[in-house]
Order: sequence, then C-alpha cells, then structure tokens
Amino acid sequence: MLNRLKNNNTAFKKQAIGTLALCCLHFGSPFALGADAEIHTRELLDFSLEDLAQITISSVAKKPQKLSEAAASVFVITAEDIRRSGATSLPEALRLAPNLQVARIDANSYAISARGFNSTTTNKLQVLIDGRIAYSPLYSGVFWDVQDILLPDVERIEVISGSNATTWGSNAVNGVINVITRSAADTQGNLLVAGGGNLEQQAAFRHGGTLAEGASYRVYGKTLRIDDSQLESGGQNIDAWKKIQLGFRADDLSQGRLTLQGDIYAGRRNSALYSGDDSTRGLNLLARWDQRLENDSQLQLQAYYDRTERDLAGTLDQSLNILQMSVQQTLGMGTGQEIIWGIGHRSAWDDVKDQSAVLTFLPAEKYLRWNHAFLQDEITLRPDLKLTLGARLEHNSYTGLEFMPNVRLAWNLSPQDLLWLSVAHGERTPSRVDRDFYLDVPGIKLDGGPDFESESANTLEIGYRGNRLNRLNYSITAFYARYDELRTVDPTGSGTYEIGNGMEATTYGIEAWADYQAAPRWRLSAGTLLQHESFHFKPGISPNPWSSTEANNPSHQWMLRSSLDLSEGHQLDMTLRHVGKLSNLDLPAYTTADLRYGWKPHSDLELSLRALNLFDPQHPEFGTAASRSEVERSLFLEMLWRY
Repeated sequence: MLNRLKNNNTAFKKQAIGTLALCCLHFGSPFALGADAEIHTRELLDFSLEDLAQITISSVAKKPQKLSEAAASVFVITAEDIRRSGATSLPEALRLAPNLQVARIDANSYAISARGFNSTTTNKLQVLIDGRIAYSPLYSGVFWDVQDILLPDVERIEVISGSNATTWGSNAVNGVINVITRSAADTQGNLLVAGGGNLEQQAAFRHGGTLAEGASYRVYGKTLRIDDSQLESGGQNIDAWKKIQLGFRADDLSQGRLTLQGDIYAGRRNSALYSGDDSTRGLNLLARWDQRLENDSQLQLQAYYDRTERDLAGTLDQSLNILQMSVQQTLGMGTGQEIIWGIGHRSAWDDVKDQSAVLTFLPAEKYLRWNHAFLQDEITLRPDLKLTLGARLEHNSYTGLEFMPNVRLAWNLSPQDLLWLSVAHGERTPSRVDRDFYLDVPGIKLDGGPDFESESANTLEIGYRGNRLNRLNYSITAFYARYDELRTVDPTGSGTYEIGNGMEATTYGIEAWADYQAAPRWRLSAGTLLQHESFHFKPGISPNPWSSTEANNPSHQWMLRSSLDLSEGHQLDMTLRHVGKLSNLDLPAYTTADLRYGWKPHSDLELSLRALNLFDPQHPEFGTAASRSEVERSLFLEMLWRY
C-alpha cells in the first residue's frame, strides 16, 4: 500500500514515491519423522496416485501424518514435480501450487499470496525453510530474492491455504509455505547443475559424504545471474540481479536425530533510480534435535540465527539479526488422544541507518520480541472421526498478548474419502512499517501508526479429498473469511496521513485440484481458484486512492499440466496457466504456455530444454502501468549430472 502513494505536483514528489516503492519491492520446518524418504529416488509416474495421496506431511498438525488424513487445504509439491517443471527458483516452483497466487514483478521480485491480499508487500503468509521463518519483521513479508535453495535438494514443499496461526503463529493468516529439504544421507555423491538461456544463467555444485557411523553431510555452492527485465512502457528496466550462495547440512542419526545446517550469500542488483547498485548479504545457522522418548512421545529442540543486510542505493541500509529458540513435545495419551505442546522465543535486532532525508524509520534501532506457547489436542471420537482442538498465546513487542484458537474435524467417509471442517482465528501482528515508518516530502507527510493494532481474520473452511480407483486424486475446499483492522493510509489533515486500521473485508471462494492417470505413462493435473473479495471502510474513514492496495487479486485462475514419458529416458511436460485480470492495477488477464523436454542419455545424466511463455513474447503480471516490467518469452537449457 505504501508504494501506492501518489502526487501531482513536483518531480521531487515523484522521485520520493519511486524511492518508497523501491524500498517496498526490495524489502520484499520441522523435520517430518517417518516421512517418505524414498519419494525422490523414483520418478513421478512410477508412483501410483494412491502412493501420492499417502505422502507424509508435517505442516498441518506439526506432526507426521498422511496427506489423505490432513484436515486442511494442502497441496504438496514433490521433488519430481519441481524437476519436471524445469523451475529454476523457489518462486517459480511455487507456481505449481494452484492454491497460491504467484506474480513476477521484475527481474528478481515476486508478489506471492494465498487467498487474495496480494501486493509487493504481502504480509499474511507464513514461509518456512526447514523450520526457519523467512518473513521479515520490517514489513511482515518475504524477501523472495534471498530465499534461494538448491532445488534438487528439496524433498517437498507443503502449501497450506487458510489460517494456520495456531500452529505457526502470527503471519499464518492466509496460509503457510513449508519448504523441506532432503537429509544429508539422501544427497550423497556429487551433483553438477549448469544451465543458461536468453534471460538467465545458473550453475551449482554439491558434494555429499559420510562423517561417521550414522552421520552424513553435504556442502554446496551456486551462482546465478538474471538479466534486466523489459518495461511495459518500452525500454529496459535497470534491475539485473546476480547472486552467489554457499551452504551445508549435516545429519547424525546415532542418538535420536541431530541436524545442523546453514547458508551464506551475497547478491547485487542494478539500481534504476540512483548511481550504484543495491546489495544484500546474509547468513543463517540452524540446529535441530529430535528424540523419541518413552510412551511414544517425541521431543524436538530447535534454534537458529539469521542475519541479513540490505543496502539500497540512495535510500537506506538495514541490518537485521534474528535469534529463535523453540521446544516441542508430542505426548501419546493412549489409543484415543494425542497432545502436542510447544513454547518458543524469537528476538530481532533491527537497525536502519544512513537514511535519506525523505524516508526514515524512527527509532532507527529497534529490539523486537515474540514469545509463544501453543497446545493442540487430537481426540479420536471414533475410528473414522477425529477432533483437533488447538490454541496459541503469542506475545509481541507492539500489541502484547494475542490469542489464536483453531478447531478441526476430520471424518473418513471411507478409506479413500475425507470430509473435513476447520474454524480458525489468526492475527497479523504489526511490523516496523506499520508503527515506525515516516515519509516527509513537500505536500505529503506520512507517519506510522503509533496505535496500529494487529490485523485479524476469522476463517471457516469445509473440504473434501478423495481417490477413485487409484486413477483420480482430487481435493475441493470452500472457504469464507472475515478480516478486521486491515491496514489503511488515513488522511489526518492537509497533505498529512497516518497508517491505521481503517478497513474490514470478507472473502469467499472455492479452490480445487485433481490428478488423473490417463495412461500408465501419462498423468494430467488441473487446479483452479475462484474467489470474491469485498472491502469496507470503517465509519469515519475517508476512502482515498492510497487507502489500500490489498485488492490486487484475480477473481479466478486455473492451471492444466501434462506429464508424459514418451519412451525410456524421454519426457515431455506441458503447463497451461490462466490468470484473470487485476482490475485495481488495470492489468489484463493472461494465459501462458510452458513446455519442457527432458532426455536422460544415462541414468546419472539429464539434459532438459524449457520454453516459457509460448503464447506471447511478453506480458505483465503485477504493478502499475507506468512502471511495471513484463515477463518475456524465454528458453533455458540445463544439464544435471550426478557422479
């Protein structure tokens, strides 16, 4: 919303607003014990649809459970899905989830949300990578440019749409993305990945080995370059992006399970407004210990440290240090009850320095804290009926104590059919942009809201998931949500504004997807999302062009995918994707077609050619007409060699 501030007077105002927009654009899982460790060693079409329905997930209830038993709208992106899509980045892989809205903004920026409220500063989606929270307390959103992983190391991505705040805390208002990578034991040997095309070049190397009995490790390095994007208004945007990243993971299975992992990275992006480049640097370290105790109980301890630095040319420099610690225990209470409880603490030291005369955060340095405790009780009412009651207390530095409850009911109509119901309350707690942000240019003054409260959502969902004759998997969910205290930019006088909670909203819709085994070596997949949003200003709040930018969502989208094994070692994958118009941004609907051909001349060597956007040379996916970039037609040739 903030980057939508406009002016009609001076060029200085326009530059200030552009600076703010750039700022917003750039500031832009527990281990599943018992998970299917073999899924990545076999190809997609080697699995029956029944096998895929029985994949073990961990994001819904913070414990291992079969996908077919999860009382939530969950889509699982498997390792083989990612490989056969040809995706080269995490945001591109997330396009495979029909319950997400993924729009590319420019060379390396994305707007990603679930069930609406998409913007350059999306703030109602919880994102985790191996249990490490990825969202930034600066604006409660995710910097997708630095959420970089070696995609061949991904075990699966669990995408939950709908509130899951009881389990994952504030920000999990509209959904959760949980990226889970393979253990070091499953990534032994050497892997070389190299690829390039007319818009992007990448290279990566990984080595895995053993340390001692029961212990294994892997190390990796990768580099990438993305060329400048093209502006819809004509000409070239100055936003080329290059990045290098190194990382490791070690797993020890000798005493319970101990995992250590970390990454270090540095990236640089051309700046369109100022001389010099924007740069980002960071590192993270995570330790997790899982131990099985007596009486089928399970204990997990986790801690991680995350540091990021962002230097935006001519605007501001930010350094952020985050430390998180948590304890979780699963208690078996007999055959009919299971309790999961947990406590945790998260600290953030944020320092925004070298600020411009136009844009600032006050105070420049801020220490933020979050403490939480949650309890979840799963009760087996009868063999085919389970009730899950959950509650979370979370205390934050801005608004104090927040309460987030959830009730889920799962009814197995048959071994192949699940009917489920969920009622949940979630909170999006304030960020530094909400409370501490200030903009001051001639004619416009914007202050952070000193009394800004948490945004809230009450969500009702009912879903059905089934399997027919091992040839058809399907899932359909109807949802309804009421939002309150939504963020607005409220006028307080002539040319002055303050960030407030002046809006309410309701959303409802249907999301559905299915997989169909058309032939032994041919699988078809489809997904759709239909939704309606209605925003209402509270009494006394005067609507203005800058009040909200959260209604940047299509009323519908759909996707069709075809995965065909032509013959031994030859694969052909096609994706057709349609996104409805974004009326608020005056952005027309578009339909894209992608094609991938893969060839395995040897069991350890794979070559693939991916062609994107075959229907048109370029199209925009997000942003205002005056400054938005377009997604261009492109080719990408990749080699993947295991040795």
